[in-house]
Amino acid sequence: MNLAGLTCDPRGEMNERDTGSASEQEAQWIRQIADGDRRAFEKLYEVYGPRIFRFAIRMVKDEGKAEEVVDDVMFEVWKSAGRFEARSKPSTWILGIARFRALNAIRGKKLDTRGIDDDTPIADPAEDAGEQLDRLTLAEQIKGALNDLSPEHREVVELTFFQGCSYKEIADIAGCPEGTVKTRMYHAKRKLQPILSAAVAGGSP
Repeated sequence: MNLAGLTCDPRGEMNERDTGSASEQEAQWIRQIADGDRRAFEKLYEVYGPRIFRFAIRMVKDEGKAEEVVDDVMFEVWKSAGRFEARSKPSTWILGIARFRALNAIRGKKLDTRGIDDDTPIADPAEDAGEQLDRLTLAEQIKGALNDLSPEHREVVELTFFQGCSYKEIADIAGCPEGTVKTRMYHAKRKLQPILSAAVAGGSP
């Protein structure tokens, strides 16, 4: 998790992973999928399968349901590729489908589901045992804080800092005004701030 990014970029515009050339390539794959091209579908799946899973697992906190979300989303992409009009980026369209499916999974999930954390840091062999323990403890605190956020607040954190979406793109995905996205991020940051401040303090020389 990019701790610095959570406190340094008020616009929610981190490093933009979805570059223009990548978007053009993905749009081309979607056009080919609309024509029944399975190889293009496989290529798109390779790019978005992991992204959708990371998004879904943080939303539903259940590995099996997250995998189901991936399958449902990509099946919907296969069926609906012919309706993609490229008025938004492929990432916005696909993550919009993923959001809808993830929210449905949240509504239907059991309360005793377990969470997983695919971003647990790997211990640096140069760190002593105390430093490694501090890092793992911080990771668990951050994970716990994210899990304590409401689905609406958690999704703006996920889309901003893990998926690289701008506030405008999140508004398109969520179907709400950009101001609502900013308000949700404000409240999410307030809840995360104590842990983030501790992280910054702990990393100071």
